[in-house]
Amino acid sequence: MRVALWIAVLLAIFAVAWVAQDRWAQARRGERDAAWQSPAGQPANQPSDLPEGFSRAVVGAPSGSPAVTPTPAPPPVQAAPRAGVQGSPKSINHRVLKGETLSEICAGFYGTARADVVDALARRNGLSKPEALRAGQMIVIPPLAELRAQPR
Repeated sequence: MRVALWIAVLLAIFAVAWVAQDRWAQARRGERDAAWQSPAGQPANQPSDLPEGFSRAVVGAPSGSPAVTPTPAPPPVQAAPRAGVQGSPKSINHRVLKGETLSEICAGFYGTARADVVDALARRNGLSKPEALRAGQMIVIPPLAELRAQPR
């Protein structure tokens, strides 16, 4: 008997909440429709032709803020000659500076530090792995096309 009473109370609370929400929604619809009236009292694009639960959004109306113009992208940065570089433009002899890594050297000379380029440069200079580089060591930096043409 108690369970049936609690169920009836919950159903009554649900019904009261439903009615209150419906009245509130009708009042908001009335305010919306009144706001959509033109100054002459005629309906101006009333959204009442939309199904219940749908609304309209005006896209492209000015917001009042200034237009944003994108800034042009800066030109690509060309790798400048590095300190410690010696040799001809065909291949370059480079003395490794303290704290320099093979990937930094590849990024500076080739514009990329991809693993395959770094590994190819390490093989070209007889290094067992790219981390075997030492400060003061002289390495040969060939053109990228020649480096990629080397057998693996």
